[in-house]
Formats: sequence, C-alpha cells, structure tokens
Amino acid sequence: MLSLIRNDYCVTDAVKFALGELEKVLSDDKVLQLEVKQDDTIEEQGYHLTVEGDRFQIIGGDEAGVMYGVLDLAKKVEHNGGIKGIQPASVTPYIKSRGIKFNIPLDARTPSYSDASDSASHNIENMWDPNFWTEFLDRMALNKYNTLSLWTLSPFPSLVRIPEYPLVSLDDVKRTTRPFKASLEGRNMYSPDFENSLVTVKKIGIDEKISFWQWVMEYAKARCIQVMIFTWNLFSFGTEHNPYGITDRQDNPVTKDYIYCGTKALMHTYPLLAGIGVTAGEDMFRDETDVPFIADSYGRGIRDVLAETPERPFRFIHRMQMTRYDSIMKEFEEFPCPFEISFKYSQAHMYSNTRPTFIDDFLEEKNPDVKIWLTVRNDDFYMYRWGDPEFAYEYLKQMPVSCMQGFYMGPDGYTWGRDYMDKRDMSHPLFIAKMWYMFMIWGQLSYNLQLPREYFEHEIKNYFGINQEQLLYDTWKAASDIVPEVNCTHWHDFDFQWYPEGCCMYEPQTDKLVFADINEFISCRSVPGDNYLSVEEYCRQKAADENSDKITPLEQAESIWNHAETALEGVGKLLEEGTAGKELMNTLDDIQALGYLGYYYSLKIRAAVSLCMYRMTGEASQQEEAVALLKQAEGYWKMYSRKSKEMYKPQVLTRLCGCVDVERFNEQAKLDVLLAMEK
Repeated sequence: MLSLIRNDYCVTDAVKFALGELEKVLSDDKVLQLEVKQDDTIEEQGYHLTVEGDRFQIIGGDEAGVMYGVLDLAKKVEHNGGIKGIQPASVTPYIKSRGIKFNIPLDARTPSYSDASDSASHNIENMWDPNFWTEFLDRMALNKYNTLSLWTLSPFPSLVRIPEYPLVSLDDVKRTTRPFKASLEGRNMYSPDFENSLVTVKKIGIDEKISFWQWVMEYAKARCIQVMIFTWNLFSFGTEHNPYGITDRQDNPVTKDYIYCGTKALMHTYPLLAGIGVTAGEDMFRDETDVPFIADSYGRGIRDVLAETPERPFRFIHRMQMTRYDSIMKEFEEFPCPFEISFKYSQAHMYSNTRPTFIDDFLEEKNPDVKIWLTVRNDDFYMYRWGDPEFAYEYLKQMPVSCMQGFYMGPDGYTWGRDYMDKRDMSHPLFIAKMWYMFMIWGQLSYNLQLPREYFEHEIKNYFGINQEQLLYDTWKAASDIVPEVNCTHWHDFDFQWYPEGCCMYEPQTDKLVFADINEFISCRSVPGDNYLSVEEYCRQKAADENSDKITPLEQAESIWNHAETALEGVGKLLEEGTAGKELMNTLDDIQALGYLGYYYSLKIRAAVSLCMYRMTGEASQQEEAVALLKQAEGYWKMYSRKSKEMYKPQVLTRLCGCVDVERFNEQAKLDVLLAMEK
C-alpha cells in the first residue's frame, strides 16, 4: 500500500503514471510512505532516493527525474519482493536524449522510407489508433526513452493545413491494393498506378488528424517524451495533381516556398513539437545547392517562427548524409535554436562491432561546441528476439558521450508498429512489446549504465515467472551474440547489402534479391577498424606465412559455433523444466532458430577460408574440406529455414526490394556445395 506524504510538490501526470506502477508491485499488508519533491540543483532527469525505515523520499532534478526515481523504486520493490533492504541511490542520466527512430507509415499517399513493405502497409491504420500510441509511449517511458523521432518522406499533407497551399491537405487514411516496387532512394514509394487502387482504412478529416497528433504529443509530454519529425529530401508525395506547381525539384521556387510554409505550419500547429530533422540528399541534386535549399526552406521557416516565439524550446538537426560538414555549418551560422548534427553511427548494423570507427574522422573535424545525435540503425533483427545486456553495455560505454545530445535507435527496412510477421501470435502485439527485453536493455542502460547483471536476471525472472533466470540470461545472450560476430567478419555498410536473418542481399545493378553464396563470403570485407581480418585478408597472410594480432575468421567461426552450442544446450535444459508458457516458448523458439543459423554461419565462414586457400594455393585438400563443410552447412540451413518458416511469414522488405523467404534459399545452400566443387 502506498501512502503519499503531502508536500508542496504538485504531482504531475508523469509522476502519477510512475506512482501507478509503484502501487502495482506493493503488497496490501505493508505501507510504503513516499515523499516526492523537485530540486533544480540536481541534474535534469536525475534523482536522489533516501530511505529511513519504511519512509522513502525521491528528489528529482525535474519532472522526469521524479518520474524515473519512482519507476526505479517500483523496480527495486519488485526485484526485492518487498521494501525491506532497499538502499539509497543517486542516479543521473548517462545519455541525455534516448530515442526511438520510427519510420512512420501515415498513409500510402505520404509514405516513409520503409513503406514499400508488408510491415508498413499493415501498420498504416495503427498509426491513427490512440490505443497504439498509449501503449507505445507508456512502454517508452517505462524504459526511460525520452525522444520519439517520426521519420517520413512527406509529412505536410497528412499532418497540417498550410494556409498558402490549402488544397494539399489530405482527408482520410488510405492503403493501396497494388504491389510495391521501391527504389533504394525513396522514389516509387507512391507511384501513379496506386491512384486508382487506394482503399480507405479510416474516415477522418484533416482537422481530426491534426487534433489526433496534438493529442499524441500531449500524451508524450505526460510521459516526459519529446516528439520530433524527420524528413528525407526532396519528396512531394501527397501533392500529386496540385494546382500550385509543386514538384520534387529544388530549383523550383514553388517547391521551396511549399517546404518553407509547411515547416511554419508544422510548428504553428504543434506547439509541443520539439524539433525537426532533415537530410540533404535522398532525392536532391547532390551538389552545392542542396544545403542552401534546406537552409532557405526548413531553416528559414524555423527562424521565422522562433522570431515570433523566441522562448519556445526547439532544436534543428541536420544529418551528415550525402553532404559535407563545412557546407552545413556555413549555412546555419548563428541559428536561433540548438543546431545539431546527426551521424549514422554503425551504418545499418548496430549489432556488429561495439566500437564502430565510422565517426572518428567526423569527430576530429567538427567544432567541439556542436552537439551530435547518433542514428543507431538496427537492420539486423526483424524477426528474432535479441537480448544481451553485456553487448549493449560495451556499445554504450564507447559512445562519444561527452559531445552527444543523444541517440535514436531504429530500422529503415522494417516498421516498428504492430508485428504481423509472427505466425504464433495473431493478436499482433506491438513490436516493442514482443521485443520487450531488447528495448528494456537499451533504454535502461542508456539512462543508467551501472545496472548490474542481476537487474536483468530479475527482469527475466519476473517476466516469465521462472526460477532459471541465470540459465535463460546466458542462453539468450549466447544466441544474441551470433549475428554481431558474423557481421564483424562479414561486413556491408548498408541494409540492402546484407540482411543476416536471411543470409541475403539486394543487388541494385541486377535488380535482384540474392542469397549470399560462398563466393560472396570469400570476397566480403570485415568490419572497418583494426580488430578483424576478412577471409581474403587472412588467407593472403596465411599464404605468405605472416602473422596478425587481429581476430581471424576461423577464430570468429569457432566463437560463433560455441555461441550456437550454448544457446541450443540452454534451450534443451529450459525445455526439460516443462513449465514454459507461451511467451517463453516463443522466445526459446527464436533462440533455437538463431542457434541453427549460428551453426550455418560458422561452417560457411570456415568453408570460405578453405575454398579461398584452395584458389590461392591449388591444394586439393582445401577444396575437399570446403565441400565437406558446405555439405554440413546445408543441413543446418535447412534446419534453420524449417524452424524459421514454422514461426514467421515471408515478408516484403523495403530495403531488400523483394520478398524474403528463407526456405526458398534451401536450393541456394545446396548449390553452394557445387560452387565449391568448380575448378
């Protein structure tokens, strides 16, 4: 039972939410006396917890600090099984802004970058459902994410009335019955053949749409979450057949004015909008006119609105894509609000090296006073539940936190709405609910990096109601380490170039979705940096009898095999308990599939080394070994594809420009053997 000690602090909606979570874990026969207050001498989002017997006090640096303090107290009570033994604590945020990158499918007519996909199409209607956002934002707050970035190619027609362009606004929410054929640069997300094949999935006028998104931002604020809108440029989806002359060309003065007026309309319509992010490049000229266009459209719009309301908190974020840092800073000198730079930290694969090196040159170039945001792209796990707190700890610990404002984590190739891929749960849970452990790990650790292993073991124990939390922790961790280690030896920068759950890639030059065969594994480089050797690098050094301190492909293959073995043995032991509920069974099935995939990749990397050595030296035994390894690998691929197909539907994925069906690659895994036999 909770007894709130009255004081002069006004309990806000955010704090009430946290108090509700605390009440859920308290027993009725024990009274917890709690005083909450705010002290602005404490760092924002931080708090102090003091304990005197059954009396607790939480002093937060601001509303968020109080909320997080109460939520953490609820976790302590839950993990301890009561209030006895809870110790005082002081916590300050490790990273100030902890965000979700959400490519939002608002409407077939105003798509995002992920929208030529099954996941986006299924989720269009959900984006206009208050129940979706209530659960989504609550889960964000529980895991201490405080930034929601909504990414869209063309936001204005679905979100605002633009006084200067009134006929651009779109009523209703529509999907298309036509198949998708996306390009890698955002074009054709909405194409002319869609126009006669649109179906209305929600009847709603533009004014109702505006009211809805104002409510979303108000609800987010009540969970201490800021909402920002990001665009790629330059797209004019939703303005087809407009009478104004709007096009997607930056040398069109009408288009520039449309973006300028749309930016002002966004800011006027949504006073709680916390910022706008932009990209120079996706459908622009990619020359010296790109950044000036952005400065004279988005930038000018922000300047003008802030001149009217100079006290308004707002930030403008420019991504370091397809342009140069010096050209950005030249155009945005003396900007009237925080002007920050966003960098794609691990390219498309955050599950790889825990210390990516792509940002190193930029950090030396940039002005020390300029804060940065890291785009942390997860285009590795669309199907399987990931969970390794130790990987996340190492990754977060090595971020350049001293010059960061924050990060946002998310994919481009999949939509984090409701899950329609899993055959085992037709209730279509929110993706962040299905992936609860992954989101909990990254959110909680990025707020408090000092959380121990026991914290996560308690979470596993309470979530599944089991007494084998240590075994499940280790089993889950082992399975989750397979893809990151594969990615370190077999590296491609971009999501379309490599999708590890499917062992496939899209080739723009042939317009084909292809299986990554043994030749590709031989020629592929390792992750940039100084830690890993690729297959070819290793074989050249071995043929020359040279040594290296770098991790070799064979060492990686052995490690991947060991992870797979640990994962599968752990699944077996957990199943022996015989008490696994549905959610635990689904998790163990995912772990088992990753175990089979790990065996496959381990054997394929070893085969790539043997075949590469054969091609360099002509030694027949190396070819024989490669063939034998690939025959064994084929068996594991079939085990993997069968298991995966039992659980997950094949999916059209935007960035793969096609439908990924792992079972259809069985034949390619078999042909790999014949490929290795070629002289």
